[in-house]
Amino acid sequence: MSDAPATRRERLRLQTLEEIKRHALAQIAEGGTGALSLNAIGKAMGMSGPAIYRYFPSRDAVLEALVTDGYAALTAALESAAAAATRRAPARRVEALGVAYRDWAVAQPHLYGMLFGLRPTGYRDPDEAIAAVNGSMVVLLQAIGAVVGDREAPAPADHLDRELARWSAARGYGPEVDPRTLRLGVLAWTRLHGVVGLELAGVLADMELDPVLLIEAEVRSIVAAAGGS
Repeated sequence: MSDAPATRRERLRLQTLEEIKRHALAQIAEGGTGALSLNAIGKAMGMSGPAIYRYFPSRDAVLEALVTDGYAALTAALESAAAAATRRAPARRVEALGVAYRDWAVAQPHLYGMLFGLRPTGYRDPDEAIAAVNGSMVVLLQAIGAVVGDREAPAPADHLDRELARWSAARGYGPEVDPRTLRLGVLAWTRLHGVVGLELAGVLADMELDPVLLIEAEVRSIVAAAGGS
């Protein structure tokens, strides 16, 4: 049985929520998260301050919604890339994810910066945002796990492995993720983020370095460590 259609009031509320978020993203694109102002958004939309607070009780609530949406969009982009690369060899699927991660970030740098840049003091991602971003790591772990295959998985050996095991358990990735795959998955993300961050900051352009070549090199090193080629 399908859900009942939304009422006109519900549709208008959803439209208003989306409009508020669009204005908020525009503010962040122009001045970073510090520029986010509910009063300014209300003024731009022709709403009073008290009226806009009926939709979002605080600027952090707006930021939480934007971060959750952003993480979900990143996860969707990686899932789409993984689906498109299903017939490729496991190593090539990891490469496809690396390229997709970079392409998504470059296409919306202000959104990427909001997700992985500086946040207001005291801000913490809500559970909904963490669940949304978990999906992107799951996609990456699955791809790297396919490269690792059935090779013997060593028990967590050093302090980093133990930290990653605790983090994985807290995020609910499950015991089926072996330590090598988990370690390589997180290392892959930190390396991709490093290259993308340097590109968005203009550092690689100043150095006249091709970010795509760097992404490919980083992914190849992860694939090699996983036992692929």
